[in-house]
Amino acid sequence: MPTTPLPGPRQGPGHGPDPGLSCLERPRPDEVHVLVLGLDGLAAALAVRLLRCGVLGLYVSDPAAVTTADLGTGAYRPADVGRSREAALRRRLRELDPRCAPVSAPELFPGALLPGTVVVHSAAHPASAPAGRVLPGAAAPEAWAGIDPRHPVVSLHHADGVLLRWPTVPWAHRPCPDCVGATLGGGQPGEAPRGRAAVLAAWAAPAHAEAVAVRLAVEVLAVALASLCGADGREGGSAARDGARHAALYAPPWPDAVSWLRLDRSRCLCGLDQE
Repeated sequence: MPTTPLPGPRQGPGHGPDPGLSCLERPRPDEVHVLVLGLDGLAAALAVRLLRCGVLGLYVSDPAAVTTADLGTGAYRPADVGRSREAALRRRLRELDPRCAPVSAPELFPGALLPGTVVVHSAAHPASAPAGRVLPGAAAPEAWAGIDPRHPVVSLHHADGVLLRWPTVPWAHRPCPDCVGATLGGGQPGEAPRGRAAVLAAWAAPAHAEAVAVRLAVEVLAVALASLCGADGREGGSAARDGARHAALYAPPWPDAVSWLRLDRSRCLCGLDQE
């Protein structure tokens, strides 16, 4: 718990510390710093929502080119196709709020000793990939060697049209592709949409991604607030409501329909001491 008040509004009648907060003064969203690694359409929309919530400390990193598949959430424009995702998103964020000066240098992201820091990692996991090939969006660990291993990470994994939201863990304990694949493979497969349901799922995919981005923005804010108030950053977020041993699975068309998959970290060494 902090020994000195955190920066925030002056106290006065009706503005004293919230009894539900462990911090001495109410924190502000501009005290939050978020590093977004992997800037697909959903992750970019998440960054935009965080900015609209008042988060100005945004670090965005993904040199891959914007594709037409990234346009559905509205974070990118058609003219951005072919441009670097990080360059296009930096420009978009500055346009939305000139106070925001996003950078694309993960090595400049503050360390975990600064309260209110959160990492968002969004990775794509194709149904099939050549053996030994690093999956797009899931860069090799050495690519982000400078990230503080204590940072809480909101880990997002796209596979076969669904999104898996891993429970919030320290960066050092983030899941590897094998863990994600095992968890997805161990879930009870739902019946694939057919007929009108399949058409609706296809039509609603952009709206579904945008709605999920809004939900995830609240979860990132919850993780940051826990850190600002001296609590464990892993509390907060949808995964916390169903226990740290389950991951949330989102699939179109209904953004409020969430399935829960039990984590499976038995196929590699990264799950040791995490059960």
